Amino acid sequence: MIKNVIFDIGNVLLNFDYKNVIEKYTNNVEEQKFIIDNIINSPEWLGYALIDTGYITKKEAIEIVKDRTNHTNDELIENFWNNYNDYAIIDKDVLRLIKKLKEIGYSIYLLSNINEYTYNFVKKSGVFDIVDGYVLSYQEHQIKPYISIYNTLLNRYKLIPSECIFIDDNEKNIATANKLGMIGKKVEPDCYESVKEVVNELLK
Repeated sequence: MIKNVIFDIGNVLLNFDYKNVIEKYTNNVEEQKFIIDNIINSPEWLGYALIDTGYITKKEAIEIVKDRTNHTNDELIENFWNNYNDYAIIDKDVLRLIKKLKEIGYSIYLLSNINEYTYNFVKKSGVFDIVDGYVLSYQEHQIKPYISIYNTLLNRYKLIPSECIFIDDNEKNIATANKLGMIGKKVEPDCYESVKEVVNELLK
């Protein structure tokens, strides 16, 4: 029997397609390429997720990228790091689904690769006050798809894996959840209808 629904945040509750964000941020093709090559695909961001695991601060990340690029584009680096969340959107429809699941008796948890600055942005939505618990990568120095962060969630809240559905947009993250005995449900990134389809199975 399913008792717990575990949501990812990025690209599930928080719509953030970095390619679209970059295009909104700047229409300069060279600047777009610079951001992808030197920020998005950096060890600080996607490469080793140093900021999402909480091992470095945003300020430190900015200085590292500036140094690595020989200070050729300092203003762009600083502005993007400080303002990219302005282009992210909380999916209010997904938020309503979370509230509905709570109302009918499911326990709701969040398990997310996220940094402190995006957490503070998402916090404004009130979702952390609604859910029964959450485990965030930057606080734990752990990250999906590795098993340790899943076990942190399961152990902290005394959850039985077979009683949990895990909703995420990343196939590797789903695979780990399934390996641990959860029911992993992959959804399309930034797609409310995809999340709704999974949730509707619980609402029947």
